Amino acid sequence: MKRSNLKFYALAATMALFTACSDDDTDVIIDEEVIEEPIAEEPAPEQPVVALTFKDMESDWVRLTLMTEGNLDVMQADSGEIKYSVVSTLVADERYYMSNSGRYQVVVDRAGGKVRFFDSGIVNHDDHGHEYEAKWANAELNSVLPTHFASSGGHILIFNDGDGSISYINEAQLEIPSYQPETFMLEGTVAHHGAGFRLDNGMFAATFKNTDEPGGIPQMVKFIDSDGNVIDNNGGVEVVGIHGDAVNGTYGIFGSTNGIILVDNQDNIDLIPNIDGLNAASGNWIGTVKGHDKSDIFFGRSRNFGVFMIDPMAQTMSNIYAGADVANAMFSFDGDYFLVQTTDNRVLVFDGKTGSSIAERTVEMAAIPNVAAKRGGSEIESLSAMEELSPVLVSASKFLYVLAPNRTQIKVLEIESLKHVHTIELDAPVISLMKNGFYIEGDQRLDYTHG
Repeated sequence: MKRSNLKFYALAATMALFTACSDDDTDVIIDEEVIEEPIAEEPAPEQPVVALTFKDMESDWVRLTLMTEGNLDVMQADSGEIKYSVVSTLVADERYYMSNSGRYQVVVDRAGGKVRFFDSGIVNHDDHGHEYEAKWANAELNSVLPTHFASSGGHILIFNDGDGSISYINEAQLEIPSYQPETFMLEGTVAHHGAGFRLDNGMFAATFKNTDEPGGIPQMVKFIDSDGNVIDNNGGVEVVGIHGDAVNGTYGIFGSTNGIILVDNQDNIDLIPNIDGLNAASGNWIGTVKGHDKSDIFFGRSRNFGVFMIDPMAQTMSNIYAGADVANAMFSFDGDYFLVQTTDNRVLVFDGKTGSSIAERTVEMAAIPNVAAKRGGSEIESLSAMEELSPVLVSASKFLYVLAPNRTQIKVLEIESLKHVHTIELDAPVISLMKNGFYIEGDQRLDYTHG
């Protein structure tokens, strides 16, 4: 493991000085008393300046999965080396989501009714890691219009719009060749554009459609136990419409026309009402939300009013960015930062634990296809487009990886300062970037200072 040698040099210099003083016999005996003669201080040796490279600063376990024509290439980020290349047929409109552990890309083909799992081969065991050959997992999910993805604590949930069911995947079981996800058909609802997740107490929470209401979006949230039994209680919270969800294990939230629907692992369902400017009638409501297992707060987006911070413990929300130009937003891999990408290629960095502003910079990057077209669709289409991951910018824990306009370079920026620190040169143009891998706690390469 690569580490800075500054501390080693300082320690070696100190030990050398100590040894020299101990070996120098300068004591003079007078009347049985020992008197030490003063020793002239020598200037401390100059400590060598160690110039850290990007390879010294990034973890060996961070991977970028590159989508090229007909291939998924797994690259070690700090070296730029392609570790594995897997021939893959790319399906139009498939969406790629990273699993909570960083190991899998969950590939959702809504129109084709299929969910696949691409295994990067990078396995996190907390204090160490293992690397295996990248491949497609044997497990596949076949359902009707699989759409919404959620992942927390190693547990993945897919909401199937075509029949209002939920499919549950235990990520730790995906490497077992015989493992297959299980699907729960939920009583008391019908097909709708919904969402759901699993809390850390083993309960699921999912949207339900009021069958008396027209349209394709749901009006309430209910709990489901681990056997798929619906607990027929919505906490008295019923709204005009719900879209989007996020979870951190203890709490989960759903975006809605009337505010944020909050659930917790104590079986409570509450509503955090809209603040000024947000309302159902105008269409300005939070319909896209983000959460992270290592952050106690959530973030949400409204098309015209920007980004909001949601505090589930205080049951409050506040606006942290008021622009109507948000193209994408995401947590960094470890949840320390929340990043906003605008339509004019500005990147804004917020503290992922407090929501305070940290940095902002305009960054040259490849274009996100059809952003304007997706914004101009129906309300559900526009809301769904807001949930899509950026295909040109991904966030690790300390660094951003940005696909350059020429698509043959990846620019690496330090998140906290947005300073450019490295460029990865590619052999062929890349369609899209995805993030895999992890950080090991205490990796000293992440504790560096700029010269």
